[in-house]
Amino acid sequence: MNAARTRLSALLARERAALLSGRFEALGPLLDAKEALLQQLSAQPERAALTALHAELARNARLLEAALSGLREGRARAEALRATKDGFATYGRDGRSRAPAAAPALRHKA
Repeated sequence: MNAARTRLSALLARERAALLSGRFEALGPLLDAKEALLQQLSAQPERAALTALHAELARNARLLEAALSGLREGRARAEALRATKDGFATYGRDGRSRAPAAAPALRHKA
């Protein structure tokens, strides 16, 4: 049991390092090993030992949520930039989107 706990703790440290460094591709291979170790530990739980592991798991879960949130925000920003590539639209009083009237070209004077 102690060996499984030690291996899981080391695996969680590797997972944390991958999350903090943005190496998300490294998370997939860790998943199967993590699930197997959690299953071993749940067969004969030692409450005191699992408390520390729970804290590590919760910490990594928060890091994963933050990473996912950042990826969602990045995707939304990229979509917004793509939408403005061809110009922008305004909204009329009726709430419908419309293309703005062509503005005169700006001239730069030196």
